[in-house]
Amino acid sequence: MDTSKTVSPRWTIGAVARATGLSPDTLRVWQKRYGFPVPRRKPSGHRLYSEDDVRRLRRISEAIARGHRPGHVVRLAEPNLESLLVSAGKGAARARSAPAALRPLLPLVRALDGEGLVAELLANASALGPLEFLRRRVVPLVQEVGDAWAKGAIGVHHEHLFSERLEDVLRTVRIPFERGPGRPSVLLATLPEETHALGLQMAALVAAFSGAAPVILGSDTPVSDIASAARARRCAAVGISISISTGGPASRDRLAALREGLPASMLLLVGGLGARRSHPPGGCVIVDDLEALADWARRLAARSS
Repeated sequence: MDTSKTVSPRWTIGAVARATGLSPDTLRVWQKRYGFPVPRRKPSGHRLYSEDDVRRLRRISEAIARGHRPGHVVRLAEPNLESLLVSAGKGAARARSAPAALRPLLPLVRALDGEGLVAELLANASALGPLEFLRRRVVPLVQEVGDAWAKGAIGVHHEHLFSERLEDVLRTVRIPFERGPGRPSVLLATLPEETHALGLQMAALVAAFSGAAPVILGSDTPVSDIASAARARRCAAVGISISISTGGPASRDRLAALREGLPASMLLLVGGLGARRSHPPGGCVIVDDLEALADWARRLAARSS
């Protein structure tokens, strides 16, 4: 049963901003201009949003990331917003049933069976190898869980447990591949206001398996800190992950500042669904998929050998 409608609003405006990629100022402006979202107020005056608000805001954020105007999509009724995302390609995945290989995994997420989920994912990783595990299990499973949350089929607590346990699995799979001297360091981070960190764990596994030494700096990291850490570690490359909700002019400006703060010889790789939408400046390399990242990591490893 979906309990989101019976639970009191509990999302602070900061938490909503982190979950959707929409700034607190944007949420306040939309409330005044479009009448959504309308939070409840605590006695202190602080805003609290419901889980249904956050689901809808994530869909709106995605529609905007795909080029639609806020003034159009914020006012759309839920069925029309869903149709808009279907026509943009997102809903095509929703309309299909989950791939057969994912069917044993999804019930574990719904049951909040973290131990069972970890065991099943590790078995998949052992059978497929790291890159195929990411391509055939992790990426589609992340999509399926996100879609289930967006439709209200699972709660945010399911999604959080899934993300935490998946990160545990990715670290476990990665560690054996990090051994060995002389590996070129690749620093991995996200830009300020980008809180989606799962892509960093996936990139780290690809880099380690392909002969590099990943250094995960983390999410929501100031540009100056990324540049300082990369210089201090004498990294061969910096990898930045940008989600579809934060891709855009602000990310481009931050990438330009980061590029300026790095040595000219240091590679700056930009990946994630928001990478191309950010139109990275000169001196950046867009990495469209895991295979492309693996190829760059192999090149770096070959140069250092």
